[in-house]
Amino acid sequence: MERPIVPHHIDAQGHFANARYKNVRMPDFQEVSDEKERRSMYANKPIRVYNARLLVPPATIEKQGFQLVNQDTRVRNFLDLEVARTDFYPECSRLVKELTGCVDTFVTQHQYRNGYGNLPKGHERSSTPTPNGSPGNYGGTHSDISAYAENRWDEIVDGRHCAMFNLWRGIDLENVIQVMPLAVLDMTSLALEDIIAADAWGGATAQQQHLVSLRLAHNENHRWYYYPDMNPDELLIFKQYDTREEDPCLRQVYHGAVHNPHAQPDAPLRQTIEVRVLALFDKEEDREARKARFQAAIPDHLPDGTLSEWAWR
Repeated sequence: MERPIVPHHIDAQGHFANARYKNVRMPDFQEVSDEKERRSMYANKPIRVYNARLLVPPATIEKQGFQLVNQDTRVRNFLDLEVARTDFYPECSRLVKELTGCVDTFVTQHQYRNGYGNLPKGHERSSTPTPNGSPGNYGGTHSDISAYAENRWDEIVDGRHCAMFNLWRGIDLENVIQVMPLAVLDMTSLALEDIIAADAWGGATAQQQHLVSLRLAHNENHRWYYYPDMNPDELLIFKQYDTREEDPCLRQVYHGAVHNPHAQPDAPLRQTIEVRVLALFDKEEDREARKARFQAAIPDHLPDGTLSEWAWR
């Protein structure tokens, strides 16, 4: 197989929420009965995705919110759940400690991606069932975690500041990633009005939960990046939430899979694992007051004026 072209950028499509949901709670797609509204909830918009390998200095989780690192892993079969939890989880925790200086970590879950969604059953490029039941399809533009997620971490953090990180890497140890690489948004290019809070079914297993996650309104000022031709020994880490950050724009990195026009026709489907690690820092002075302040900034009424009850409590 020929080596792929490594360009300055690729022109792709991002999956964005309708701007009409700014300043309200966006309903979950499955909960909307009006067909016209359902069709207009999301739209694909053109985005330019730059080669992050060309950034000088390189991107960091402190500045842009994401960082590429080399990871020397002992894991040879990431699909073995016991191996993933007993070997790979500790490797991810050590990496987060090295990069953040946190005092402790807690791994909450992991997910797999292995193919396209919305294809006919049995299609050769369709996503397939994963060992832990997580959805195998490549995801659209989103950020997974809002301030309401903190309610699930009360016992874990024990009054401490915390930050959630996503550690994303290939599990195909023979091939680089060409098909549907992950695009990440430089968090410093995000504007507050771009953030849309959304009711969403979600979770790492087949048993889904009511969640409040974040969607994105399109903005031509966004700066998108990807790491072309990621090797099997490379890992992308990016921020998903941070209790130490008052600015909502700097708490998370939006991300989503994008079509790579330079992928070779015979390139294998991208197979990846993403592990979510909660980094624990020093004690907060008043965690409950700060948490309430963060959560109060999230709209709680749907467009029709009714109160959403999808906050995890």
